[in-house]
Amino acid sequence: MEIHDSATDQDDVDGQSDELIKLHDRAMRLFDETVLPQQENRAQALMARRFISIPGAMWDGTWGEQFENSIKVEIDKVSKGHEKIGNDYRENRIVPDYRPSGGESDEHTANTLDGLHRADNAHFKSQQARDNAFDEASAGGFGAYRLTNEWADPYDKESDYQRINPGMVIVDADQRVFFDGNSKLYDKSDARFCFVLTAYTRNAFNEEFGEENATDWPFRLLLTSTWDQWFRPDVVMVAEFYEKVEKDERLYILTLPLTGDEERVWSSDITPEELADRQAQGWQSRYIRKTRCRVRKYTMNGAKVVRDHGFIVFDTIPVVPVYGKRYYVDNQEWFRGYVSKKMDGQRVYNAKVSKLAETDTRDPGSMPIVTPQQIAGHEKAWAEGNLSRSPYRLLNPLIDEATGQIISTGPIGEIKPPEVSPVTALLLQVAAGDLTDDDKDIDEVKANTSAEAMDIAATRIDAKSGLYLDNMRQSVQREGEIYKGGAAAVYFEPGREVETMDEEGADGVEILHEPFTDEQGLFQIRNDLAKGQYKVVCSVTEATATRRDKTVKSMLSTAQIAVEAQDMELAQAAILTAVLNQDGEGIDDFHKWARKKALALGLVTPTEEEAREMEEAAANQQPDATQQALMAQAAEFEASAGLKQAQTGKAVADTELSQAKTVETLASADLKQAQSGKAEEETKFVGMSAANDREGGDQRSQPRRLPSPRKESAA
Repeated sequence: MEIHDSATDQDDVDGQSDELIKLHDRAMRLFDETVLPQQENRAQALMARRFISIPGAMWDGTWGEQFENSIKVEIDKVSKGHEKIGNDYRENRIVPDYRPSGGESDEHTANTLDGLHRADNAHFKSQQARDNAFDEASAGGFGAYRLTNEWADPYDKESDYQRINPGMVIVDADQRVFFDGNSKLYDKSDARFCFVLTAYTRNAFNEEFGEENATDWPFRLLLTSTWDQWFRPDVVMVAEFYEKVEKDERLYILTLPLTGDEERVWSSDITPEELADRQAQGWQSRYIRKTRCRVRKYTMNGAKVVRDHGFIVFDTIPVVPVYGKRYYVDNQEWFRGYVSKKMDGQRVYNAKVSKLAETDTRDPGSMPIVTPQQIAGHEKAWAEGNLSRSPYRLLNPLIDEATGQIISTGPIGEIKPPEVSPVTALLLQVAAGDLTDDDKDIDEVKANTSAEAMDIAATRIDAKSGLYLDNMRQSVQREGEIYKGGAAAVYFEPGREVETMDEEGADGVEILHEPFTDEQGLFQIRNDLAKGQYKVVCSVTEATATRRDKTVKSMLSTAQIAVEAQDMELAQAAILTAVLNQDGEGIDDFHKWARKKALALGLVTPTEEEAREMEEAAANQQPDATQQALMAQAAEFEASAGLKQAQTGKAVADTELSQAKTVETLASADLKQAQSGKAEEETKFVGMSAANDREGGDQRSQPRRLPSPRKESAA
């Protein structure tokens, strides 16, 4: 059950005010302006979906009327191509990935949004809505699904918590969903309004809205000559009308001077009492006027508004369109799926095969023409000849009664089997050739064909699915944007524990508005979905060879190269990565064992639980005898190394002391040598002077003779 967040949300509207009457009239006019130009395209989309879904629908319409009394066989050669597109999509699930993009956004809150979306998707089985929308879009050209907010536990009277269903099924979207005709974007984010037609069985409608309101919404697209219309259930059609409402409103800006925190609240989201309470707590308030866009929802029948749901929690229309192929011609939107361009070829093929079948049923084989006289007496043998498989048949000869001569002994003629017309054979060949590609099985192993050639062929065939997958990527991206807007209004309670899920399907828990201290030591609040900006990123990979299969092949090739290069650590890491990406029955325990080895190698990042288990195991682990011996030996080596280091230090100090003493000794020796040299020089000087005196040399060149000491007399 969809619930809403506005005080204007009402139950069934009993009395119609002038405002609601005008609203209903305006909605009827908008619906006619939107639907009438699209009726032909919508009818073709429905016909294409019926063509491959309902037995006998390949002969619907004027085409089948001309073969009213003929055999009509259906050899379906179109569905296989459509199923290939669907299989490619299911092998490559597309999910939104939130990333911070400004403001007070952060990586942790983005991961919380990812986990919330996965958990809500699993809880409400939303993938079924996407699959249905993709199947309708790939076949007929258009599909859709929508997002709703629902009670987290509808049976808990104490809980007011809500959750978001990211995918609610809309069946027959090409007959049920109509966006604003002036919107041009693929995802219809620029649409001003949207109609979603919902069919109720008469009893269900009476219980929901009352029997007095059982007036059909005036739209029902009927195809011509469809025999199954006789068996359609009796339903009442209502229209759910989503409309964007833009108006100026006060936006209060609350600031807390002590911390510098700032909050912005619309005047319709806060009461005067709550505003006064915030001011008493020290918050300063001011306001500005800005345009606010909200979405309001109504449920209408063909006569009046039967329910006013008020403003919904989403800030944009929560309906996601999915297109097969979309284009504009003469300012008119057109779309088609895979089937529509294949229908004519399939019809011609079925018609010619039916002609062959009819011809074969009328073919008795070669039949002789005889007279009654020739068969007289042998009627039973000829009549039962095919059953008894008689090796021969008898005929009476024809005798001329006048002459008694035998005229003929055999049949007078022969009826030949009908031959296939050359035109029929040519048309059958052409039609079969046009549909041959749909019969190719790319997974079939062909003899004398390399793996590389098969991969190239698979890539070429996968290209047929590329446009459909890329359009689905845009739709899922739009879903993520709508989900983010609704999550800010649904997941807002501080301290609330919300369920999350990681990519592998493991459950987790996050706390909304959780306080924490960041790496710089600053106090912060995370998991506040109303703050910050987050962008949605979606991607599509190859269809036939999935990412896991490619990873396995690549890692095994890397392991082989690493073994040849004698890098066994790299080889082991590559093999473990390949094992962790393998899929198979009963492989879970093997994955756990391989992950433990990968954790020991530091190949993968441990989860919080794994990190805690590793710390506990390391703390509680008792070393065995070998480890104790190794630890003791290591301690001994460490002590020995310390002793040797100390001895080395002492030796270095002794060496430095010896060097200092040596330097001192050398200096003393140099001093003595210098004094000895001086004495020797003086001695040489005195000797030379004496020699000069004896030889009578030039007095001017001789040094002055020192006076001899005077001798004291004895007296």
